[in-house]
Amino acid sequence: MRLLAPLRSGATYRGWVWLILGGALMMPFMLVGAIVYNWFHPEAGFEGALHPAVFAAVIPLTAAVSLLLPDREVERTAARRLLGAEFASPADDGTWNSRWRTGCWFTLHAVVGGALSGVTLGLVPFCAYLLIQGARAVLDMAPTGAYVGWLPDWGLLTGPGLLLALVYLVAAAAAGMRALAPGLLGQGAADRLAASRAETARLAARNRIARELHDSVGHALSVVVVQSEAASRLIEADPVFAARAMAAVGETARGALAELDAVIGALREDRDDARGPQKDLADLASLAAESGVEVDLRVTGDLASVGRLTSREAYRIVQEALTNVLRHADEPRASVLVDAGEEVAVAVASPAARRPRPRPGGRGLIGIAERAAVLGGTAEADWTAPTAAAPGTWTVRVALPKGTA
Repeated sequence: MRLLAPLRSGATYRGWVWLILGGALMMPFMLVGAIVYNWFHPEAGFEGALHPAVFAAVIPLTAAVSLLLPDREVERTAARRLLGAEFASPADDGTWNSRWRTGCWFTLHAVVGGALSGVTLGLVPFCAYLLIQGARAVLDMAPTGAYVGWLPDWGLLTGPGLLLALVYLVAAAAAGMRALAPGLLGQGAADRLAASRAETARLAARNRIARELHDSVGHALSVVVVQSEAASRLIEADPVFAARAMAAVGETARGALAELDAVIGALREDRDDARGPQKDLADLASLAAESGVEVDLRVTGDLASVGRLTSREAYRIVQEALTNVLRHADEPRASVLVDAGEEVAVAVASPAARRPRPRPGGRGLIGIAERAAVLGGTAEADWTAPTAAAPGTWTVRVALPKGTA
């Protein structure tokens, strides 16, 4: 049954139409070739339009003209609709790479379509002639026409046989061109590289937004949990402190909502211009006040000389480090040192009587390291064991290039 599939498939006959269109494309070039042929052979008549040498001679002309024709989208539409080819169109049709590939496709369409159109025009009437002659031979009638022999005598078999062979030839040609379509009409290596770069940039943006959400909202929720728990415990014993804690909860929650709105706004194409300014090192004082951690903040150097991207990422790094202090430190207090010298050095130290153990699902230090690596910086964390003179300390150190202010 698979052998008969090309006979029943609509794709075969749509491909046949596509090949006949190729023959129509080849016709003007054949007429030009026939004019040149008849110039040198005036007695040839219509022979020039059918001569195989003329057909071969006009192929280079077809290839040259194909580079100038604005037919790329027409060829792609015909290939998709009639051949059933599937491919993505190139991002830029004006490149030389796209033009020569579609030029090759046009030339193949004209050459293959012209050849099979000629075979179709000649073979279909001949098959009808064979059928008639075969029927006359069966009825013992005298043959008509100039050609008499075994081919017309067996015309009831040879006629359909040749017609079937033509159908299978058309199906094979259409399948071959369908296989070539993605390479010649679709995206080339440069287009795929550009698409890969765009996808990489999109994924990087998604990862950045995920970090933004993790850092800002995660930090805010940690502050809300700690402050609300403290307020609930001390609401009767120290109502003034409880009121301050709840006020801090409200302020932190409002800030988190603003951050969340800004990040989600970045995901909406129609709200790109609505995204508010992002916080940077200039906002460290407000971060320390709202973090829920007792922060000893020291800033040295010229923050104005730090690049905007570095400043924003350094702020996020300090925010993430303070969130980790709030969640994991022995006491909610930390010393934060930011030095904007030849590079931006950040150090966040918190009390730790023992070396902290990695926690399942924790991504705080990983996120800090990723942010530093993206900017070409380094991040490390180390634990100093307690001594008689000093308690144990967990310190996160980050070094970032200053970037362009």
